Amino acid sequence: MRPLPGMSVIGKYPLRFDADLAVAMLGDTGIEGVVIGDASSESAGFGRVDGFAVAVRNEIAKDAQVVLTHDQTEDREGDALDRAYHHRSFADRPTWVRYSTYSVLAALAGPATIAALFQAWWLLDSFFP
Repeated sequence: MRPLPGMSVIGKYPLRFDADLAVAMLGDTGIEGVVIGDASSESAGFGRVDGFAVAVRNEIAKDAQVVLTHDQTEDREGDALDRAYHHRSFADRPTWVRYSTYSVLAALAGPATIAALFQAWWLLDSFFP
């Protein structure tokens, strides 16, 4: 897993997906990167591989390192949407939603329960004629 002459490794990753993601992030900024790894690394177990490396040209190595270590900016609008729609407990939902959910669950379990009762009756009736 050695880079070509004139290239330097700027990151090592345990999975090929992570290395490809890093190369895609570099590509978004116009920096060409290469994933370096053994062909057997994808089929071997995790304990037997050295992982994958991302290499770039020596002249742009510092810029590429900045791109990969750059902190993501805060997304206030996205955070507000998450708080509004995705973090509600079941007890906080409207009453009609809770009762509808209970009704659907009862409707799903009802036929199986009735069938089990009929089978139990048939079994007990066959034991005691």
